[in-house]
Amino acid sequence: MTDKLIALDAYETLAAAYAAVIDTKPHNAYYERPATLSLMPEVKGKRVLDAGCGSGVYSEWLIEHGAEIVAVDASPKMVELAKQRLDDGCSPSRLEQAAHFSARFVF
Repeated sequence: MTDKLIALDAYETLAAAYAAVIDTKPHNAYYERPATLSLMPEVKGKRVLDAGCGSGVYSEWLIEHGAEIVAVDASPKMVELAKQRLDDGCSPSRLEQAAHFSARFVF
């Protein structure tokens, strides 16, 4: 078994392009995101794990709705984009690169 995640190179390559269109891409903006958000319970005052946070779309929503987040992603570039999106306004929430956790999550 290797410690390298199979798709990490692809996520690293596509991270900036993904982040640039995630808010306006029709599939995400008009289908996936509204459907997902309609399933979200009240999060105010809760501590929420955003596993696979990507560029931080849901982390941002969670913070705006009063949650404290711990957001992780295996892609260092995605974590950096999430930090930029949240403009470091996520304290006391945390954003972390999670590659060092990958060996623990073998399915």
